[in-house]
Amino acid sequence: MLLLSDIHGNITALDAVLRHAERHDYDRVVFLGDAVGYYPDGDAVIERLRALGARGVMGNHDAWLLTVEVLEGQGYVFDILRWQAERLGEENRAWLAALPWTIEEEGMLAVHGSPCDPFVYIDDLDLAREGFGCTEARWIFHGHTHLAGAFTALDGPSGPWVRYKPLPEPENVVKVGPKARAMINPGSVGQPRDGVPQVGYGIWNEEAREVRVYRVPFDIDAVAERVREVGFPPVLYQRLYKGR
Repeated sequence: MLLLSDIHGNITALDAVLRHAERHDYDRVVFLGDAVGYYPDGDAVIERLRALGARGVMGNHDAWLLTVEVLEGQGYVFDILRWQAERLGEENRAWLAALPWTIEEEGMLAVHGSPCDPFVYIDDLDLAREGFGCTEARWIFHGHTHLAGAFTALDGPSGPWVRYKPLPEPENVVKVGPKARAMINPGSVGQPRDGVPQVGYGIWNEEAREVRVYRVPFDIDAVAERVREVGFPPVLYQRLYKGR
């Protein structure tokens, strides 16, 4: 299974990920939220996800775009969402609006943020421990933080023992033992924030009990040119060069 998260309208990065993923066998695509926001090509991103037959969950930027007409939020984040909302095709809007908050299958949960609340960031051990407590799923896939990493848990006498492993390398392998559980963020396709200026995606092999997370270079100069073309704030491409 191909795992994609936090694309944020960055079609250049998404295409780089999909080219890289061609070397792997996967039978389906799961999208972990935030197709839109930040970069100009939200409509094209959704079109690509639909063409892949991706199943997805709602992210906070997706939800904000769908309600941006009544939101009172100010600043460039909401200005961009209003700009994107005006340019979103009807079929792509309908696809976005139909996204559920979670996808649950036997042993697997997909959610944008925390299993406890899709808008909550899982970025420390206590929040991860709380997240494990909100689901019985063995495999939890999430995004939202834009940080590629894996929390693993083993049941202990007073609750789960939780550890964290960042995933900054070109290829990262997360193996999960037969009694362990995992909460894995494959990283952001559109805007990495862990200091690595390469986008991330994951391949889940349930039979092998592993997830491989890959970091992929992409044409940041092309994204910068696109951002300048539409007049979005320069900080949006400047941060890509630093992965922050």
